[in-house]
Amino acid sequence: MNLEKTVIDNIKRIRKEKHITQEQLAEACNTATSYIGLMETYKNVPKLSTIEKIAVALDVEPEILFKKTEIEKNEEKKIHRITDIVIENMKKELYKAIRENWDTE
Repeated sequence: MNLEKTVIDNIKRIRKEKHITQEQLAEACNTATSYIGLMETYKNVPKLSTIEKIAVALDVEPEILFKKTEIEKNEEKKIHRITDIVIENMKKELYKAIRENWDTE
């Protein structure tokens, strides 16, 4: 997961937890509602100055917006485990193919 996605996901999650609409957040940040909507669909990446305004509007410390959730951490661990398994299986298949074809050339 990249940092931009983490920040945007946290903004959206916290906004919803606090029952703040996109319109209310946009107004508090002195920006357009469409900007918030585009950001939450990953079509806009907020600048640091905007992230600071959003943090104030959501009443959270800015660094909270950069932290990965437990779900994201668990997903990354799963991806790494699966990748390791796939790589190991590919190595085994490659070694097997090499052994089977070594004497034929």
